[in-house]
Amino acid sequence: MNFERAKSIILIILVGTSIFLTWSIWTYEPEYDPFEQSSEFIKIKSDVQIVSDVIKPVSILFHGNGQHFQTSSPVEINEMENEFLQWRFSGLKEVSVKRLQRKFDDFVHEDGSIEIEFSDDIPISLYKTVLNIRDKEVPEFSFDRIIIKQKDISGNESAVYFVSYDQEKVYQGLVDSKKLRNFMDSFYRGSYDKHPEYVAETINSKRTLFVPENSVEINKLEYYIDYLDIGNLKNALFSFPKFVRQESVSVGEEYTDGTRLMTVNKENYLISYINPAQKSKLFDSSSNLLQKSIDFINDHAGWENNNYRFAYMSENEQRVVFRLFVNGYPTFNESGMTEIEQIWGKEEIYSYDRPYFSLDSVLPSEGSPKTLQSGKEVINQLKSKDNIDFKSVEDISIGYKLNKSLDSKLVTLVTLEPTWYYRIGDKWFIVPFDEDTGGDQSGLE
Repeated sequence: MNFERAKSIILIILVGTSIFLTWSIWTYEPEYDPFEQSSEFIKIKSDVQIVSDVIKPVSILFHGNGQHFQTSSPVEINEMENEFLQWRFSGLKEVSVKRLQRKFDDFVHEDGSIEIEFSDDIPISLYKTVLNIRDKEVPEFSFDRIIIKQKDISGNESAVYFVSYDQEKVYQGLVDSKKLRNFMDSFYRGSYDKHPEYVAETINSKRTLFVPENSVEINKLEYYIDYLDIGNLKNALFSFPKFVRQESVSVGEEYTDGTRLMTVNKENYLISYINPAQKSKLFDSSSNLLQKSIDFINDHAGWENNNYRFAYMSENEQRVVFRLFVNGYPTFNESGMTEIEQIWGKEEIYSYDRPYFSLDSVLPSEGSPKTLQSGKEVINQLKSKDNIDFKSVEDISIGYKLNKSLDSKLVTLVTLEPTWYYRIGDKWFIVPFDEDTGGDQSGLE
């Protein structure tokens, strides 16, 4: 065998070996020991909220034997939601109040019923993404409470009512009667023993409110706080973040691209953004308005530990407000530290105001729980004040007043003080129990 032939054979062997090794690497699948994914090792934080996370009932009222009982417990509300979100609704239609042959208020608060209350009117065209509705076409309406009546449960299917209290509109959908009986057995029966009693107070000819018969004891809370990433907010609000200029101002910092302006208030941990070019008188539907408001906050992970809930919407103003809730109670602050407010413009957000902190870890409460006055005392106070139009009061609620302070190590804390509030229109005020106060405004919706 001559030298050239030997070289050719060696070259063929090397090329073949190279091809085999390459194929082996490409097709190699190593065998790993089974691995159980545990939250102890892998923790993925998700700050994306869907409609059912943000639009939640604020309270449940039980009416029976001339008595009224209420709960705002997040645990109980979640249990009820888990039940009624599994129902299948059909035959949604408007029901004439006249055909019901009773006064609207009597129908809403009737004995033997459960009232599931929301903060404000919710468009069914949005909430139908949460409910299991079989109808191909659903009428356009909004509601702020869902009502189940014991006496209306009969046959195979029974009515569940969607009510808009301000508009005095009633719609009904049909649900399997067996599921409704199970629901009433689980939550209505025994509600007298589990929940505090409330009393009805007639505000005017069109509104009745329910307040605790006795004084209420609630713990004062104190939290360390954490902070949102200002960079994420800047990137979400400016089309070209790298061209944004930053300047120091008296309250903190300002960011601008020449048109849009974002102010960072470092005293109260607030973001205020405005884009004057987006100011518009065009109106989007309430359903679209609320959905895009939820999506907008999702886009920059802005829900702050998922404690914010839908509170108020104005289609005319294109305005949506989400409020911080703690242990089932709304929170308020005169500077806006407990609200996320959006106003929408022609194509995008026009103004955006929100806190950039979140409640981190709770500290042990200082001192004994705070005892709040009974509902009757609240009513008497409101009636006694000349500067309060009692007949215009639309809601009365216990809430937390948020105040900030520093501890001995100069770490920022926020204190949540249980307080009585009342609402007129979209504004909330502290109930004035001291002679020298007269309904100080404490929060806005």
